[in-house]
Amino acid sequence: MRELIKEAIADLKKSDGFIYVTSEGEKIDLHEAAKKGIAVTPMDPKETVIKKLAAAGLDLADGRFVNELNELINLINGTTSSSKSGRRRTFSASEKEKIVEEWKKVEAAGKKTKAAFAREIGVGYQTFINWLRS
Repeated sequence: MRELIKEAIADLKKSDGFIYVTSEGEKIDLHEAAKKGIAVTPMDPKETVIKKLAAAGLDLADGRFVNELNELINLINGTTSSSKSGRRRTFSASEKEKIVEEWKKVEAAGKKTKAAFAREIGVGYQTFINWLRS
């Protein structure tokens, strides 16, 4: 499986839009085929890779499978899923108060900007500014 994935990556990186195959299904350079007078068929390398991976049990055309695979990878790596990062997080009033108190300590130490602090806690800058005003 690992070799198949490495081959798929290599195919996608080296292609300049299409790969060319002979009537026997072998890949060939377009210029080499022209020199030899061999008829070729242009193929989209993405479609070819997707078909090869599907034949090996990795159906990347199935969106649900891809989402589950990404979630598994993210859980293994300890990162959050990109599909969940778009969700809004709601903070309680006490959480907001604690964050503002923490900012006051950071501000007194002069270690960070408001924008950097907001990024660090995962809150939009303008949202953070609104919390400071209230």
